[in-house]
Amino acid sequence: MATIELLRHGREMGARLAAELAEASRVCVAVSRAEASALAVVDLVRFVERGGELMLLAGLDGYATETALLRRFERTPGARCRVYHALSGAAFVPRLWVLDSGARRVVYVGGSDLAAASLAQDIAVNVRIEGDASEPELERPMRLFEELFWSELSWPITEAEEAAYEALRAARKAAVERAPDGRAEARLVSLVAQRIGESRGKAAARRHLLVVTAKNYALCMQTKSFGRRRQAELERYGKGDPFFFHVTGRGGGLRAMGMFVGETFRDEAPSFRGMDGGAQPFRKKFVVLGELGKEIRTRPILESRRPGAPKHWFNGFVQDSHTLSVEDFEALRGAFVAALAEEQGAATPAKS
Repeated sequence: MATIELLRHGREMGARLAAELAEASRVCVAVSRAEASALAVVDLVRFVERGGELMLLAGLDGYATETALLRRFERTPGARCRVYHALSGAAFVPRLWVLDSGARRVVYVGGSDLAAASLAQDIAVNVRIEGDASEPELERPMRLFEELFWSELSWPITEAEEAAYEALRAARKAAVERAPDGRAEARLVSLVAQRIGESRGKAAARRHLLVVTAKNYALCMQTKSFGRRRQAELERYGKGDPFFFHVTGRGGGLRAMGMFVGETFRDEAPSFRGMDGGAQPFRKKFVVLGELGKEIRTRPILESRRPGAPKHWFNGFVQDSHTLSVEDFEALRGAFVAALAEEQGAATPAKS
């Protein structure tokens, strides 16, 4: 009997695909866009080089597909690539994946294209179906793929078509880079992020100060995840909890504001290390609500709220990550938002 799962994030599908490629003998993919970036998540080149069969059908809508990737596959005997020409004006967005391994078949259908963003970053819902290839739930998706792949509107791309397409793709990319104004977009994102930070600061069950080294901070921002040695240690960080990163060391202070999202997951990457050098395999994703180009000092912001405090109170305050009171969080948020606005204002050229 076929099993059906609902995957709630692109990275779930990407991780499953990467593992399933090792056993698959044939992979059929119909997507709206195909990008070389996807190979960092699912190594289809290695798959075809070891003798696997690949049938790839990509759309050209929006000029997102990279024809160089199709050409790369075409140099391998086990790969066949086509593009779908939706001449009716309808967009080509099937996002259908079929993997065969003997009599077993796995099908994915939903929101993920052949691109690193789709398979590692995007919030994309996909349905995964697994079972015997002869079962109706597994047979029909393959039949649909074959209809699309061998359709009268599906063809291998010619050199003339590729040249014309790539010229238009370059022109579109240049136009997108010119408008809309990237600074205006950044201001809108910042406005929304500030509203979320203010709202969650009041409504969340907890608020946090995450104390990290500069090296650990850079890794957290690169992966958009925060880690701990044991899973239980991450349970204090709830979905929707806002936080600040305080970077330790000379010149350190508040550097970024974020909010936790998603569930705890495990990643054994050796680069995930705590301030004491210990492994931090348990991670929790976050979104960035604002990042400063340079840290602002944390102590002066909070010192006025602690009349009569011991001389060295701040050393204990930033000894390790901990929760913040609503009042402390609001004081830090106000100073952070002001510093961020000052930086953004300085980065905006004066109008003549």
